[in-house]
Amino acid sequence: MYKVFYGWWVVLATSLIHLWGAGTFFYSFTAFFNPIVEEFGWSYAATSFAASLRGIEGGIASPLVGLAVDRYGARRLLFLGSILSGLGFIFLSRIQSLWSFYLLFVFLSVGSSLLFPIPGWAAVTNWFVKQRGKALGLLSTAIGMGGMLIYFVNWLIGCCGWRMTMVIIGIGMWVIGIPCSLMVRHSPEPYGLSPDGRTSLKPPLRTPEWVDKKEERGSQEYSAREAMKTHVFWILAVTMTISGGSVHAVFVHIMPYLINMDFNRQIASLVASLLVFISIAGRFGFGTLTHRVNSKYLLALGLLMQTLGLLILFRMQTLWQAMLFIMLFGPGYGGVITLRLTLQAECFGRKAFGTIQGAIMAIMILGTMTGPFLTGMYYDSYGDYRKVWLIMAIAILIVIPLALKADPTQKIRKELNALIEACCVGVPV
Repeated sequence: MYKVFYGWWVVLATSLIHLWGAGTFFYSFTAFFNPIVEEFGWSYAATSFAASLRGIEGGIASPLVGLAVDRYGARRLLFLGSILSGLGFIFLSRIQSLWSFYLLFVFLSVGSSLLFPIPGWAAVTNWFVKQRGKALGLLSTAIGMGGMLIYFVNWLIGCCGWRMTMVIIGIGMWVIGIPCSLMVRHSPEPYGLSPDGRTSLKPPLRTPEWVDKKEERGSQEYSAREAMKTHVFWILAVTMTISGGSVHAVFVHIMPYLINMDFNRQIASLVASLLVFISIAGRFGFGTLTHRVNSKYLLALGLLMQTLGLLILFRMQTLWQAMLFIMLFGPGYGGVITLRLTLQAECFGRKAFGTIQGAIMAIMILGTMTGPFLTGMYYDSYGDYRKVWLIMAIAILIVIPLALKADPTQKIRKELNALIEACCVGVPV
């Protein structure tokens, strides 16, 4: 009887956690936006500042979560994150003031940082080398499927109100997160297994030479400090900061933007859901293509698709234009997410994956913090979103040439060889 490699069970468990966690906490905030504004009368900037606090918390917590994952493993963090996230949603359903909204949103953000994405990414990365792109693509695909929860959450809000909807989401976090977290194992080696389920880590003879080089780079284990001294680390950090800022702004404000353009709530929630769902094509497709195409070219393509999507959003008037925006921006940002992880693993290996990912996400705080808040502030001042989308498109277009320099083939090897040589002869690095 064929036995499934346990790494795929890790992918399944973390995918279910990511599906529910990202679908409810990250993507569905846009469905809660207007009901909360209507009940309390807060400004768009004040309401969207909660998403900025989420970005600030994520930037501060990410390095700590990365260190904790590398030290204690993913399972413990996922278990704790499931409990705290469930409590966070239930507590958030009881808010009566702006300060309590901010405070409890930060509490929920802490739980969510333990739940996703770093622990799941780190665990899946540890279980795969050759099939890492596919595994990470599947994990990212689950996040894309979670985007369909926006429509479900919007329906629940219409039926039960936004407060009861948050209680239901919190209970769902426990029902899904706790058992799935207990399935996760951080790495294969303690259980007598090898990445990909291979009995030998030697790559197959049929593997193309350039793919062999990618696996060779992935076997070069960097510490977080060593990684931060390389150009690739800072290229990933800068491009993800710009890209991430636009993505966060879009997903906080997409439903208010569409509603203000006279789309009804059902259509607006459907567009928001489809935007995330269509990103599956980029998440999985780009991850699969990393076996055949240099990751830096795929990263540049994903950023270009984001740019074109934002330009369409800038001029959008009809539902057909909204569909075109979805077809470009969705796969674009989805592919960028997968490629960030793939490039990091190719360049720096598995040893400190969580810590390095946490460091990159700490820098991304500049985008995730300012994107949603400044977008809301612009709307409060001018009553329109359009020029914000144009500015974001230009910013992403500017960093595309930088992404094309994210090729570790020569420089990473040179830096690693210099490091090894210095250590061998006792020269301080």
